[in-house]
Amino acid sequence: MRRILFFAGIIFLLTGLALLVAGSMRNINKVIVNSEIDSWEVRGNLTNGDTYIMDVKSSYYWRDNYTSGGYATPQPVDVVITSPDEGETRLQAFFYARVPTSQYYQGTFPSLVHIEYETVDSDSIEVDESYPQIRFRARQDGIYTMRLVKETLNWTSTPPQEIELYKEEVVDDSPLMIPSGGVLCLVGLLVSIYGKRTTKKFKIRQRKIKSASVSLLFLFLEFLFFLTPWSCQHYNS
Repeated sequence: MRRILFFAGIIFLLTGLALLVAGSMRNINKVIVNSEIDSWEVRGNLTNGDTYIMDVKSSYYWRDNYTSGGYATPQPVDVVITSPDEGETRLQAFFYARVPTSQYYQGTFPSLVHIEYETVDSDSIEVDESYPQIRFRARQDGIYTMRLVKETLNWTSTPPQEIELYKEEVVDDSPLMIPSGGVLCLVGLLVSIYGKRTTKKFKIRQRKIKSASVSLLFLFLEFLFFLTPWSCQHYNS
């Protein structure tokens, strides 16, 4: 019974930990804020503290220009993010495409592969340099402008097919998972401790009973020794 309590507590504890881990995971939805087709820039009314992603979709012209240029390395596109107080963040977005390997294969559309930030206006945005796309957190309320710099673009001369600005929204599908996991962890810990301590007490009590039995046995044997005729003769002599 005591071992069952101990292992039951361990099971409760592990189940609670699993619920805590699963509850800490959040689903993130991307909600469109604004999009522009065949344009060099996109604007959006952003909220302080929210996280946004800028997505640039290349066009057929970008694919054809990339292919005709025979580029083997990612090509840069200069981007400027202007905040409501006119602060500027400058970066380079690098696009890469697979060139045709035969006359039957046209190659892929250039896609954004990595970002290099040149200057960051930390008063207006907080950038995520580990993310492969343009992802940042707004630090001001108001209109932000994300603009592709046409003047420094040397591998194509046309705007992208579309520029989209998304807002990240965290969706909590199971709000009771974390509290339930915490309760199970606490119950499992208490049950396992109780089972372990009870087992130890039972073992200690068993040892005490065994030692007492051994002592009584020795006393009884010694008493029998003195009752034997040989012991009486030896004592009288």
